[in-house]
Amino acid sequence: MSDRIGWRCRRGLLELDLWLGGFWAAHRDTLHPDEAVALERLLILADMEIMDLLQARQAVADASLETLVQRLKHYRSASLLETQ
Repeated sequence: MSDRIGWRCRRGLLELDLWLGGFWAAHRDTLHPDEAVALERLLILADMEIMDLLQARQAVADASLETLVQRLKHYRSASLLETQ
């Protein structure tokens, strides 16, 4: 399963590719099984749908996806702080 998720984190949008791929590389060993399932569900979506969720342009209707989206946002914020 982990190889499949890692491959699916590779996206057409560079920003999303870096965001999801970086998150996966940093957290794949610590993801709970329910978070991995939520990530797989997120990765089914089109790139722009994922970006809309991550950038809060679209509301997340599912609680498990909301938790994952919040974790992805936190990862991104922390990553940006490290590069400054």
